[in-house]
Amino acid sequence: MITGRDNSGKFAAGNAGGPGRPPRATERDYLVALSESCSTDDWQEIVAKAVIDAKNGDAKARAWLAGYLIGEPGSRGEMLHMLAVEMAAGSDPRVDASELGVA
Repeated sequence: MITGRDNSGKFAAGNAGGPGRPPRATERDYLVALSESCSTDDWQEIVAKAVIDAKNGDAKARAWLAGYLIGEPGSRGEMLHMLAVEMAAGSDPRVDASELGVA
């Protein structure tokens, strides 16, 4: 049995769990590294290959494209480009309104 968990593997009462999701700044650092490592020409080649694969019946390629184009079913539809827009605007809509003095 893993320490801090019950017999079914769930966190036991009184255990605060893991460290949680990484801070937004960490996500931005990774996004910047990704964008610097993959040029728009590289990305266009990757997407073109995914489109060909999707047209040839590759369900994973279709799902991957759909996730970027229309979002996942039931999700808010936040996509990677929204992070870039937020970064360029210098804002983060996930900041708690109380931190901004908004009721």
